[in-house]
Amino acid sequence: MEVFSKELTKTDVGVRLSFPMKVLHDFEFPEGKDKMEFEVTDSSGKSWNFGLSKRNEARHSHPKPVLSSGWRAYVQAKGLKVKDRVLLLYVQEDKLVTKTRFKIRAQRKVVFVPFKLFGKGMKLEQWVDIEEIDSIPCSNIALPHPQCLTHDKLVCEV
Repeated sequence: MEVFSKELTKTDVGVRLSFPMKVLHDFEFPEGKDKMEFEVTDSSGKSWNFGLSKRNEARHSHPKPVLSSGWRAYVQAKGLKVKDRVLLLYVQEDKLVTKTRFKIRAQRKVVFVPFKLFGKGMKLEQWVDIEEIDSIPCSNIALPHPQCLTHDKLVCEV
């Protein structure tokens, strides 16, 4: 089940991930604390620990939650850029496990040109997991060839 998805901004990539307020209730902060840690697993099975913090509710009406600790290491390892997308998913693997489990997916928009109609390439945009981009069967998908990039998207002529 999707907790949230977000297209990344410059701040998200360079400093911290602004966390949506609407999903804050899905995370259990220790009593009297404004920070908690949780573990996520990425598409390749690697575990990551993130620190989620919020402003003190007694002093601020808007908690403004952010992912800080662990987030930059994830961004760098995945090579994330502005306009890429992350999805945080709740995973119920085993009813006996009491710990909440999360998965994270990093995605990039790929533009496929599967065919031409009246001499014009028809474009199909699709989000693809970062880990799967290299396996897309396409002759010109290898980066950093400029002909593969259009507005920070990969272009693949099939």
